[in-house]
Amino acid sequence: MIGRWFWREWRSPSLLIVWLALTLSVACVLALGNISDRMQKGIGQQSREFLAADRVLRTARPIDESWLRQAAADGLTLSRQVSFMTMTFAGDNAQLANVKAADERYPLYGQLVTRPAGLRAQPGTVLAAPRLLALLALNVGDMLAVGDATLRISGEIVQEPDSGFNPFQTAPAIIINEADVEKTGAVQPGGRVTWRYMFAGTPQQLQTFEGYLLPKLGADQRWYSMDDSNGALNVSIQRSHSFLVLSALLTLMLAVAAVAVAMGHYCRSRGDVVAVLKTLGAGRRALMKLIIGQWLSLLIFAGICGSLIGLAFEWLLMRMLAPVLPAALPSAGVWPWLWSLGSLVIISLLVGLRPYRQLLATRPLRVLRRESAAAVWPLRYYVPAVLIVVLGLLIAIVGVGGLFWTLAGGIAVLTLMLAAVGWGALWLLRHVVVRRLTLRLAINRLLRQPWITMSQLAAFSLSFMLLALLLVMRGDLLQRFQEQLPPGSPNYFLLNLTADQVPQVRDFLRQNQVSPGVFYPIVRARLTEINGQIATQIVHENDPGGRTVNRELNLTWMADRPEGNELVSGHWPPGPGEVSMEQRVADDLHLKLGDTLAFTGDTQTFTAKVTSLRKVDWESLRPNFFFIFPPGSLDNQPQTWLTSFRYQGDEKLMSRLNRQFPTLTLLDVGAILRQIGQVLQQVSRALEIMVALVLICGGLLLLAQVQVGMHQRQRELVVYRTLGASAKLLRSTLWSEFALLGLVAGVAAAIGAEAALALLQQKVFDFPWQPDYVLWWALPLGGMILLSLLGTVLGIRLVKGNGGFRQYLG
Repeated sequence: MIGRWFWREWRSPSLLIVWLALTLSVACVLALGNISDRMQKGIGQQSREFLAADRVLRTARPIDESWLRQAAADGLTLSRQVSFMTMTFAGDNAQLANVKAADERYPLYGQLVTRPAGLRAQPGTVLAAPRLLALLALNVGDMLAVGDATLRISGEIVQEPDSGFNPFQTAPAIIINEADVEKTGAVQPGGRVTWRYMFAGTPQQLQTFEGYLLPKLGADQRWYSMDDSNGALNVSIQRSHSFLVLSALLTLMLAVAAVAVAMGHYCRSRGDVVAVLKTLGAGRRALMKLIIGQWLSLLIFAGICGSLIGLAFEWLLMRMLAPVLPAALPSAGVWPWLWSLGSLVIISLLVGLRPYRQLLATRPLRVLRRESAAAVWPLRYYVPAVLIVVLGLLIAIVGVGGLFWTLAGGIAVLTLMLAAVGWGALWLLRHVVVRRLTLRLAINRLLRQPWITMSQLAAFSLSFMLLALLLVMRGDLLQRFQEQLPPGSPNYFLLNLTADQVPQVRDFLRQNQVSPGVFYPIVRARLTEINGQIATQIVHENDPGGRTVNRELNLTWMADRPEGNELVSGHWPPGPGEVSMEQRVADDLHLKLGDTLAFTGDTQTFTAKVTSLRKVDWESLRPNFFFIFPPGSLDNQPQTWLTSFRYQGDEKLMSRLNRQFPTLTLLDVGAILRQIGQVLQQVSRALEIMVALVLICGGLLLLAQVQVGMHQRQRELVVYRTLGASAKLLRSTLWSEFALLGLVAGVAAAIGAEAALALLQQKVFDFPWQPDYVLWWALPLGGMILLSLLGTVLGIRLVKGNGGFRQYLG
């Protein structure tokens, strides 16, 4: 009986709409979840190569060996590093070098690229940066004195996975074996030495060891992962993860809306059938068995078909992305399956209970009076209950954070604006005088059933708003990625230039067709006093601003505000005795305009009053500064200069530059830029796929709502047709009605999208917000064109005559 009922209903267009909505929701959520999960794991796997480990413990002194024994007992793999600065010698030449002493396990992740390939620092050997070899006029195979030790140069360092990006790291790098550290004699009590203990293992093993370790850490010890980094790469990965979560949430919201529209339509269309069955003696138990059996069959069928379509869609997309993805991405976990099938059940319960309950409560009197309906679960109680469940799910997915409040706030604003715009538009239409017949018929249809009109406006506005939100945020993210890594990004930094060398270096570069960037003056000093009080006494080391007052800072001066520095408050440029300060550091130190700071340099102490605060784009690869002084204010301090440029030619030019100016420091960051660019390219492709998947659900919602609108209009069109209205008049009426709906829905969607974008850009993605004026004309115009076309195409069958109507009713 249930099978025959399901097969009979399956041929109904109404149930096909419901099945299609559920199937595509499962397919989209599963494909989205699998791709997101695999992409996030792949990006996370690649990003940890920047640390060469899963977790790193950095400390200023060797740690207790019992900690390492505990790590081994927890199943973790360990690699040790010791970093320090020391002098290197070759004959009469000397050069300060940044030494990294590592064991043979280094790196745990990533690849140490050397020339010749595949080298490791064995005892008695050293790997040196090409710049050091150029400065000391050495070749591979020569001997290099590192402190008190003499080591053979076995190869050159091309790229270190954990080198990071620090343009103020002035010394060239070398890598030695940890067994040779004691021979160098460079590690002495009181020296500036950093120990790094690098760990690799499963998340559970790391969590177990972290629980043991964290209570034992001292103030000078830091346990961190890639997630704790604030670099450009990590910020991009965090933003992409937020975007993937946002995509998943929008997909679910669109799927819920689409199924709600289709489910209400189906149950309303089957009221007559249930009324007839009750009139013929069907009992409540038998009807409940039919309805529940049909619904379970539909869910199972939608789950199976949606899973197969989702897997096929995932396979197709992964094939398309193969050129830019790692060779082997990790397989997806079980969570995407739980989300997709769980969303099927949750969506069906949220939007299916009330329509099916109303269908089951249909009165037999409906056979004679179609307007006879049972009052079941009033909307004033049901809607708040559904909202509470939806909010609970949002909190479970994203937590009570910026993303949650942004989505909740955007929906609230959309609801209020929709009510205001919708009722305002209806009021305006009620008072406007229209002479054209098609427009009058369309307006009368919208005004005659205002609540139905408002429900259609809500569905259209929601779909337009969410799609616009995703498209604009995707564009902003890709733009930010491109801004971080524009085509002309510098790949070399020059440091330690003297004032006399600045014009000489500029001329050298220009003679070789290289355009240098801005030359920044640099002064090293410490922030020692804040408003007359000793800085270290009022700001402790573990406070947010502790690192600022416990290390040397790079100060500069300039008359023009640098690119990527937004003036938040105060005035620019700073005058004599004034300083411009970065806003985040000011917040950490609880400073404001008018506060007085004292700095201690190599020769003297000087004071300055904070007269402006700047928001600095730290994600860019440009030099940025916490403090900027006016020109001439630091003339009495020892100064060096910094610049950058882009060069992709023969490396011999860089060797000539080093030999002509042996005291300056040349940093090659091209390898780092290429590594970041590869990750950002993968993220960009992933975002494009997320947009495509959500667009499918958005289109489904539009299709379902237009189909329902056609069903609601069929009786009136039959009457018009019977009274002699032409097919052209009916088509024009449908076009006008849906065009008006699209116009009003587009205006409401633009308001809601703008409000949500303002919150998302500022609170979640940390973008500067600017009104998107394109939304204000693109959404109304696009909504009007899209809905009018859909209404015209789907209404063709309704204007062919009564036979067409009967066929549409199924």
